[in-house]
Amino acid sequence: MEAQNIYHADKNHSDPAGLFEPLVVLEFSATAKRSSVEWLLAKLQALKTDGGADLAVRTLYIEHSSDNHEEPAVETMLLVTASTERLLLAAEMMEMKKKHKDGFHREVTVQDIENFDGSEDLGSFFTQAEKQRLIFKEIENIRAGELDQHVPGYENIKLYPGKSIIKKYLSRRILLQIYPVHDSEALKRLGDEWYQPHKAFSRQPIDKIQKYFGEKITLYFAFLGLYTVSLIPPAVIGVIYFVTSWRSVYREAIFAIFNLIWSTIFLETWKRYCVELTYSWGTINTAVSKFEEPRANFYGTLGRNPVTGKPEVVYPKWKRALRFYAVTVPVISLCLFVAFLVMLFYFWMQKWADSLHEEDKGWISFMLLFVPTAIYAVIIGILNSIYRIVAKKLNDFENHRLDSSYENHLVLKLILFDFVNCFICLFYVAFYLQDRAVLKSFLSTLLVTQQVIGQIREAMVPFLFLHRRSKQLDIALKKRQVLQENDEALDVDASVKKKVVVESSMDKYEGTMDDYLELFLQFGYVYLFSSAFPLAAVWAFLNNVTEIRCDAFKMCRIFQRPFSEPASSTGIWQIAFEVIGVISVLTNCALIGMDPEVQKLLPSDITAINMVLIFVGVEHIVLAIKMAISYFIPDVPRWVEVNLAKMEYETKQALLKERIATAARKKQMLRIFKRPARDTMQ
Repeated sequence: MEAQNIYHADKNHSDPAGLFEPLVVLEFSATAKRSSVEWLLAKLQALKTDGGADLAVRTLYIEHSSDNHEEPAVETMLLVTASTERLLLAAEMMEMKKKHKDGFHREVTVQDIENFDGSEDLGSFFTQAEKQRLIFKEIENIRAGELDQHVPGYENIKLYPGKSIIKKYLSRRILLQIYPVHDSEALKRLGDEWYQPHKAFSRQPIDKIQKYFGEKITLYFAFLGLYTVSLIPPAVIGVIYFVTSWRSVYREAIFAIFNLIWSTIFLETWKRYCVELTYSWGTINTAVSKFEEPRANFYGTLGRNPVTGKPEVVYPKWKRALRFYAVTVPVISLCLFVAFLVMLFYFWMQKWADSLHEEDKGWISFMLLFVPTAIYAVIIGILNSIYRIVAKKLNDFENHRLDSSYENHLVLKLILFDFVNCFICLFYVAFYLQDRAVLKSFLSTLLVTQQVIGQIREAMVPFLFLHRRSKQLDIALKKRQVLQENDEALDVDASVKKKVVVESSMDKYEGTMDDYLELFLQFGYVYLFSSAFPLAAVWAFLNNVTEIRCDAFKMCRIFQRPFSEPASSTGIWQIAFEVIGVISVLTNCALIGMDPEVQKLLPSDITAINMVLIFVGVEHIVLAIKMAISYFIPDVPRWVEVNLAKMEYETKQALLKERIATAARKKQMLRIFKRPARDTMQ
């Protein structure tokens, strides 16, 4: 099938000031009813007082002709931007914070705009990412009115008054996607400083990443960078241990205790660094709205919101609980049981490989010793991928009302299964088989194999995608000739249209969930059994140095530009990493306590109960040390506390002055109104 593209534009929205620069693109399905497209277009352009978004829009029609004499399919794209005045009003409504001339980040208000940094040039007052976020929020805020019963052209797609129209369009695939447009020049400058090979060991341009991609994505890269740097001390010690001949249980105990304390220092340092970053960005107090709307795919019976009193879909909590305990829990338990059976199958394969090597100690049989572990590492990855599909379907089946609740439950499901799937074999070897040599061999092979597979996926696949993207660019260049011949949008540059078409086919970035999950598992490999494999930190460090640049390359060259999202922390992932830190205390203390050399140091007549008490005592001492470190390293730096308190104080003083001034004006007005009455009486 060969595609012929003809572009048209809606001339009713031309910009006399110059070329139209779209910031956000809405791509409709080729099967979308024309009435539904035109209705949404009217909503986008209508004034706020009429229930619209008051945005500037251009329409592109992309016609695909086929060789089988079928009627050509027409896809519609809406290119959206907004005036500076409209963006300022949207920022005020969204309570966006920008740096004030008093040095603090304050909520933008049109009345006080001249007192914000950068207000001299309002055209560049907002970054492009901020403009796109504001436009996206305004599009999301287009609500169904009292008379909007269903989507035009789709009587079966019901609408409820006050609910977001765009979410309904996306959930029903009338609208395929909505994405912000890349800034080619800014992206090239960022990429040159971020992912180029000669920048492999340089600091990441965190502030520039934040300005382009937003706070949520930047926090992931900041966390990855700090975590990678924190791996240097345990990696150096691991190398020293590897090259020296000192072999003793004291060596392993010292290294384990160091790692347990060091992991706590890292997590506490990250909290402080995260606070510093979010304070400098003005998102430190960002919180989820108390009036968060239901998900677009949330279903149930039509009821009424107890807060707003508006019609809303409701779903009984007992039904959700029933689905969770009657379906989700059994299915997850079955998945965990399958992971356990796969582990047992691995040990059967390993035993078979060991027997072959004992019979014939050749190089072939020696190589076979590592095959079962490599196969098991691949199977773990496959099971993780399959479980992700299962977890998402279960999450959809549970019918969570809010997006935040949906995401948290999905993260918990993934963490639970991946923890069991990836670490159950290590627990089995360490505490059931109690074979330290096998644990070390297995941990090293599993870690290295998974990281090699991950690097192939992270480093090689992007280059293949880039090759595919080059072909797409060639096709777009061919389309450009047709575009120039048929162009009716005189205020939209042809190169911009070409870029919009190319970016529509780029892969969508699905968020930081999988990235954090990968780091979570690696963190477990490094610290859960650190006394058994000191070189784990070395492999993790080498992997992460490449990971940073590969992820950066994909963000800049492979993925569509994601909408920037404000964030004040890493959320549930901070808790997940801290839980791993606590579990690592138990595993390492138990591992050292079960060591034969440690057993020899204890009295020969010691009972099992006393051994358990000793283990519990040592474990409590280490946990107390971790808690003490957490206590003595404040989560919020002192200078941030002072500045936040100062900002709150000055805000209260300003409000107090405003109230006094208002009271004085009222008093003056009363005097003016009372004076004629006294004069009349006289």
